[in-house]
Amino acid sequence: MQGCLPTHALRRLGHKRLIDYLPKHSQRLYSFQSHERISVRCGSSGHVSIDLMNIAEQPNSPLFIHLPSFPSNDKQPAPIPRFLQGKPLATINYRWNSFDRENIDHVWPTPIHDTSFAYKWLVENLAPEGIKRRDIYVYGSHLGASLATSLALTESQPHKPFAVRGLVSYNGIYNWTMFFPDHPVNSPGQFARNPKAYHRPLEGTYIHHLQYIMPALFKSTADTFDVFASPSLFFHNPGIKVPSSYHMTEEESAAIEMMTNPEAEVDPPIKAPRRSRLVFPPRKSTLKLPETLLLYDLLPTLPSTGVPGGPRIRRQWGNSLEMQAKELAGMMQSSIEKVELKERGLWDDEIAFWENEQGRRVKVKRAGAESVTMEMGENGEQLVEEWLTERISPKST
Repeated sequence: MQGCLPTHALRRLGHKRLIDYLPKHSQRLYSFQSHERISVRCGSSGHVSIDLMNIAEQPNSPLFIHLPSFPSNDKQPAPIPRFLQGKPLATINYRWNSFDRENIDHVWPTPIHDTSFAYKWLVENLAPEGIKRRDIYVYGSHLGASLATSLALTESQPHKPFAVRGLVSYNGIYNWTMFFPDHPVNSPGQFARNPKAYHRPLEGTYIHHLQYIMPALFKSTADTFDVFASPSLFFHNPGIKVPSSYHMTEEESAAIEMMTNPEAEVDPPIKAPRRSRLVFPPRKSTLKLPETLLLYDLLPTLPSTGVPGGPRIRRQWGNSLEMQAKELAGMMQSSIEKVELKERGLWDDEIAFWENEQGRRVKVKRAGAESVTMEMGENGEQLVEEWLTERISPKST
């Protein structure tokens, strides 16, 4: 069974309504010194376009790669966050099924292939001459955040003169398997009144919208286990088996199957695999986890009830933007502490200098409260600007 809201049912809701599920940005006024859109061939899978802005004017500055919050076929560049305006910028206009009948084939893994081909083109064509070094910083939000994170984790190679050095990600999904009801994060715990209950996202939230469009984003539930779709899975296995439904537990799916086909043979239940840590980056790899800032929004506060203390923050449990960011941050920090620094301690007599390197290099912060526009607020923008200022020398700008 595909799930309680299959792709054909989603299409019947209409393209406009489905697009409303994705984040919208207000059209901020901004200008750029130069703009060029180039087209890169993606093997036999068509082309991906890249918008290049301010490239020729600032050849010695770090290059910023932008993965927009959602795919768009507009001829104009995607909206640019304030902290990226005026910088040499490459926006990768990845393709991902956005419920347009003409683009129905652009499901996973099309977006990660687009990102990979586009990045390869950028490295080959914008690299500095000779042995000069040039840093790359990657920014992605919402759907683009998963792609930005996978790109940064697999292209952060300090020995290369032109490679990824840092990542900023906002409201990203780093583990799509958390959307499945059987994922441990959605369990209420052994002391719950109803142990068979599971977390359901609040209607109208971004997480809720994503859960119901998953059948159109991915060919099958198995695609969500791809580490490039769910970069947290570079560091651990998910601890669940591949489900048959996007929106039901395996028990619910089996019960429906019995009702619709009572004569069918019932397969014995398969025990879920035990969750375990994985070593990433691989020990013999030249990769190094990049400087990272993960930002997330919380759900809006509840209206004031007249009780002293004012509005209350919604209690969040189960799959959420906060949980997504904190899981990935925890995995990255653990890898730095228990793998990278442990191995460094075998030869570095000054290992004490690197104390709390994991907390310095990987930061996770609340940007604000989730809004209808899903646009980053002033607090989030300030956090990004401060983070960039700490890492980019004034001499390079």
